[in-house]
Amino acid sequence: MRTTNEQVIGMADEQKTYEPATCGHCDGIGCTYCNKTGTVLVLAPKKHCPECEGAGCIYCGFTGWAHPKGRYD
Repeated sequence: MRTTNEQVIGMADEQKTYEPATCGHCDGIGCTYCNKTGTVLVLAPKKHCPECEGAGCIYCGFTGWAHPKGRYD
């Protein structure tokens, strides 16, 4: 059985790969959800949010994409 420290280290070693995607809320124009850039970073491979099918909801941060990169990721 792994200790708590080993579990934390194991989680820190996992590298997440993000790729840019056009913000679904503003269609690339720029809004508060994409920091006025028109794009958001999402976990690769990028997929539309299964809850809203790309329309934007609370689960995808109103970006339309599954697993957008959070502020503290």
